[in-house]
Amino acid sequence: MDKNQTTGFLLLSALLIAYMFFFQPEQPVENTSVQTEQVEQQAKASQEEKQTTVATVESDSVLQSKFGIFGVMMKGEQKDIVLSNENIEVTFDSKGGRVKNVLLKTYQTYDKKPLNLVNESNYKVEENLPTQFGMIDLNTLYYTAEKSGNNVAMVGRDTEGNEILRRVYTLADQGYVLNYRLELVKAKPYVQGASISYTWHDDMMLVEKDMKTSRQKTTVNYFTKAGDYDYLSMTSTSKEEEAISEPLSWVSAKQKFFNVALITDQQFNAANLIVDMDENDEEIVKSADISFQIPLSNIETANLRYYFGPNDYRVCESVAKGFEDNVYLGWSWTTPLSKYIFIPIFETLEGFGLGYGLIIFIMVVLVKSVLYPLTFNSYKSMAKMRLLKPEMDELKAKYGDDQMKIQQETMSLYQKVGANPLSGCIPMLAQMPFFVALYNFFPNALQLRGQAFLWADDLSSYDSILDLPFSIPAYGDHVSLFTLLWAISMAGYTYFQNQAQVQTNEQMKYISYLSPVFFLFFFNSFAAGLTYYYFVSNCITIVQQLASKRFVNEDKIRKVMDENKKKNANKKAGGFAARLDKAMKEQQKAQQEAKKKGKKED
Repeated sequence: MDKNQTTGFLLLSALLIAYMFFFQPEQPVENTSVQTEQVEQQAKASQEEKQTTVATVESDSVLQSKFGIFGVMMKGEQKDIVLSNENIEVTFDSKGGRVKNVLLKTYQTYDKKPLNLVNESNYKVEENLPTQFGMIDLNTLYYTAEKSGNNVAMVGRDTEGNEILRRVYTLADQGYVLNYRLELVKAKPYVQGASISYTWHDDMMLVEKDMKTSRQKTTVNYFTKAGDYDYLSMTSTSKEEEAISEPLSWVSAKQKFFNVALITDQQFNAANLIVDMDENDEEIVKSADISFQIPLSNIETANLRYYFGPNDYRVCESVAKGFEDNVYLGWSWTTPLSKYIFIPIFETLEGFGLGYGLIIFIMVVLVKSVLYPLTFNSYKSMAKMRLLKPEMDELKAKYGDDQMKIQQETMSLYQKVGANPLSGCIPMLAQMPFFVALYNFFPNALQLRGQAFLWADDLSSYDSILDLPFSIPAYGDHVSLFTLLWAISMAGYTYFQNQAQVQTNEQMKYISYLSPVFFLFFFNSFAAGLTYYYFVSNCITIVQQLASKRFVNEDKIRKVMDENKKKNANKKAGGFAARLDKAMKEQQKAQQEAKKKGKKED
């Protein structure tokens, strides 16, 4: 410490001691602890008030010299203003002129608490305006609120009462969209730049039953100006970051059933998106950090709007182009099934006022009825394979270890009798898109959220009949009854399937029974609506198999195959069978040549 610093320190200390000596509070007559505390608090408040007054007087000129026309807006009064419609209640803060809290009126958290999708502790936004005084964060200034119906204008004024700038928010009578417009008014000449730098931090709080599943459905979605939808990884447990060079139309911080989004009819530029999570945090699902440039022309022409609401397909599709993609419906090749078949059917049944358990049951019946012709053809094909098994066994006995010859003769047999070994698999493959589409539809159906059925308290989450005092690896710490019933029905389905088809490998017959065990572990934490659907589906499939067994006349099939065999006895194979036979012969010839070559080298 040099001489000047030492002198300054001593003078400052002397002034502080003198101040404390001359301005210390007088001692009360009755020196009780309560009175002493009250007097000390009053003295402290008085001192803070004086210091604030001094600081205020001193800061006016400092703020104006540093921030110019915006300096007067650096101080003011904090006040809450509320806009409300039938769906949401939005609370604004005059300090910052910003959204402070958003309450969804028609939804609750899983534990029946008010669902505040946004609050001031988890939602932070910076809107930095480039000016000749440097970057001014509009969300740190003080405004005067002017409310008219479902419209509120946050107005910044100078010392003479003239408007510096105006931020206007408008909420419709219904829905989840909040329109936003910025009017620069007197501030416009001081702006140096064409864009506002927008930074948004959102700690997405847990509002569902299961943290693990919620995290697997939470991310940042975005839609480009060119019309392409994309998102950051939902299942990653590490930090995800992506810089987007192309212009965007909207960006959303999306959870399983809700999202917060910023939308424009023009474009956002130079976006940087980050999603991160702390696995040990039991309240925050994931944190999103989003930044981009908003052209001032966007905000000044009222082309900016917020969305605070549910991932409801019908609601979202009316908000903006591609916004319905916030409702996750699975892979692109199965999405049309959900959009054009399952959602309309679900909504139609819902319109009759039916319970959701009954709606799911009816959907199972409808889907299985439509797919029954495929199931019947599959069973019929398996019946043909069973009837041909004795002849196939004879071919194996005749040609021994010559697998190539056995395959050739087997294909020749199929061709003559008019059987196709693939015809039993094709119907099953044709049903896969329905299976996959429903796999994604039910867990993401907002309508099932919080809906109870039988022992399940929420069809959008797992149903637990027993909470375990420990966690089993890959299984969890609870027992899901619908999953258990589904596994049992899978075992029953496997049994009847093995009875119906030709099983050439006995080991595979027993291995097939392991699949229900796998499903038991894999689906234990899945949505009860989905596992209930699959349980009922398996039960109906078993009934269909038993019915098909009665309707399929194996004697008649045998007679038709014998007639085909006589008719095609001298007929050469054609089509797929001919091509397959040719390929086998070429493969056999190549193997024989390889053997000869190997012998010569020896």
